[in-house]
Amino acid sequence: MNQEKKKNIAVIGSEEFTLGFELAGITKTYNPENYSEKIQDLVKRDDLGILVAEEQDMKQLPKRTRNQVDSSVEPVVVTLSEEAESERMQEKIKKAIGADIT
Repeated sequence: MNQEKKKNIAVIGSEEFTLGFELAGITKTYNPENYSEKIQDLVKRDDLGILVAEEQDMKQLPKRTRNQVDSSVEPVVVTLSEEAESERMQEKIKKAIGADIT
């Protein structure tokens, strides 16, 4: 029987942003000094299924890096802000799993 490897959820952002996720049991949280390098490293990892990032941090990335992160399918990168765009999140989830779950 071939079992698929379980994928993890990771969160990258400020301490205030990641704290809530840590309280919810997410253990892979990152508060990097060099955000651009760290998010590129995380997108390349094969043990992650979902990467949650702060929208304001994503806006600070160089355009090339932002395009690379936005086009990632596995892990799917979900950006959150106070005005979270649920349609955008739904599209990313659909892209990642190949089905609309809403």
